[in-house]
Amino acid sequence: MAAEVFKYVEIAASQLVATQAKLADMIVWVATLPWIKEWLEQMAEVGFMQDMSHAVLGHRKIPPASLLAILLALLGLVMLTFIIVPKAKLVVWGVIYFIVSGDKKPRKPDDIRLDKNSQTLKHMKIVFIRHGESQWNSVFNVGWKLFMPFRLVQALIREAFMVFERDSIFYDSPLNDKGLQQGWDLLSFLVSQPAGCRESGLTQKPVEDLQLEDIVSMIRGDVGESIVASSNLRRAISTGLLALSPRFLKSSVARDRVQMMTCLQEISRNVDTLSITSRKAVPKVPGSEASMKNMGELMTHFYKTRIDAKLNSGNKTLEMKANKRQEEFIEWVFDQKEVDCIIVAGHSLWFREFFKSYLPKSSTHVAKTAKMVNCGVVAFDLYSTKQHGTDVVRITPEGIKEIYGGFEVKGKKKKE
Repeated sequence: MAAEVFKYVEIAASQLVATQAKLADMIVWVATLPWIKEWLEQMAEVGFMQDMSHAVLGHRKIPPASLLAILLALLGLVMLTFIIVPKAKLVVWGVIYFIVSGDKKPRKPDDIRLDKNSQTLKHMKIVFIRHGESQWNSVFNVGWKLFMPFRLVQALIREAFMVFERDSIFYDSPLNDKGLQQGWDLLSFLVSQPAGCRESGLTQKPVEDLQLEDIVSMIRGDVGESIVASSNLRRAISTGLLALSPRFLKSSVARDRVQMMTCLQEISRNVDTLSITSRKAVPKVPGSEASMKNMGELMTHFYKTRIDAKLNSGNKTLEMKANKRQEEFIEWVFDQKEVDCIIVAGHSLWFREFFKSYLPKSSTHVAKTAKMVNCGVVAFDLYSTKQHGTDVVRITPEGIKEIYGGFEVKGKKKKE
């Protein structure tokens, strides 16, 4: 038995040596091709390459065939890394996106007067829910700046243990402990409010004609027809699933799932705004949430059953700037039939730029300049019509209502 194994090993080794010799001959032949040889010789003259050659080979001039072999080996190593570590591709894309991206290009606002008597007028009640605080915030935005390097090193160590997992602290940063608590606090607020929309027909009325309890009742799914949508980033999805968990516990999976949408992905070039979930796929529940006491199993179950990924087209691309994502969202909103309200779990910059784009240009509403607080809830009326051949999309300032938390306003009165 041992002799047979040794025989097979000997045959395999001889075949490997023969293949290696053929590959070496092929590399030498390719390196002699005039245009490739010229390119390799130019590269060999670069000071960095000469220094590396002297350190490794003992002389500053590196032969073209040797240089080509090194470059092919490096290329093979990179390709192997992409195969073994799928997250490596995301890391490369993150660097490219950070350097090249011009993501912050929202729609320019206008002052076209909205005609509410227009025959083409469409209306939708929208509720924005900002996600809770994230683990990215724990590293870079919370606590003394003096200790930030220590927090960063700690986070990098944790990230290293996730290298083979579909999880991350930096990319698609999930909620931290405070963010989860903020989600719980929002849940508590929503369930504590009295029943609303007691009068017939209130669910069809605009936000400006409703009371807080009317809007909360629609958010909870108690009355009317509503849809829940979310960014494709996990911190937004988790906030929506946690804060609205009583709604999902009482509704059917077939009729009430979170619409996971790339067009709601946050506006920024930072890597925490890049999704780790591929196109049409459902994200995996973050490890910190799966292990949550009293809620971990439910969050895991919700991630598996309550997310509809058909509108998840993967990561935002360089061409998919903020204005295009805004337009895609609006088109989707007004394509919804027999829906009274759309609840959106998302991000501060996306929400602020949306308000800035569709409120009148002359409006001084605080929504145009201030972020929503973590787990803040704001409702508003969104209108669409065609006037004199021009498409008009408008948020009316009088229709904006802060339901919970509201906007971050420091040291000054909110403007209306």
